[in-house]
Amino acid sequence: MIDQIVEAITEIAKAAAVKLAVFAVIGVTILIGIGFLLAAVFIYLAAQFGTLGAALGLGTVLVALGLVALAIVLQRDPSDGIARQDKADADPARSEDALLFDMLIHAARAGYATGQGDKPQMQDGLERLVADLSALGVFDRPVGATTSPAEQPGTPDEPRNGSTTSDSKMAG
Repeated sequence: MIDQIVEAITEIAKAAAVKLAVFAVIGVTILIGIGFLLAAVFIYLAAQFGTLGAALGLGTVLVALGLVALAIVLQRDPSDGIARQDKADADPARSEDALLFDMLIHAARAGYATGQGDKPQMQDGLERLVADLSALGVFDRPVGATTSPAEQPGTPDEPRNGSTTSDSKMAG
């Protein structure tokens, strides 16, 4: 088994080395091509403006392009390429399917413990079931729900039928 794993890793490494060599050859070929293009531009500019003018012009353009590229690279946040440790250390949220499966298991454990008369196991299963339901959001209050009975309609502060109290007056 270990030999098979070693052979598979060796094949993957060989394939990666071949791919890297191909990319290196392509990269060198592109750089040589850029060199010839720069030489051709230099020859053309030398014929038009002289050798000194061509060297100054081509050098100025290349330095300007380098400075623009440097400015673009420096504007990037250096932490973009680094994996965030706080996200990596945090437990990933469980999916709804995983929570439902856990609920099924915990309900079965609680039911079995109830049938056996094992109160601690029954209590543990029920607590886990409640924790799973809470993770699903079953016990979350709906948006706009009030917390105190005094704020609900129909209390002495606000009549249910919408009629006015003695403190309010109607215009007219």
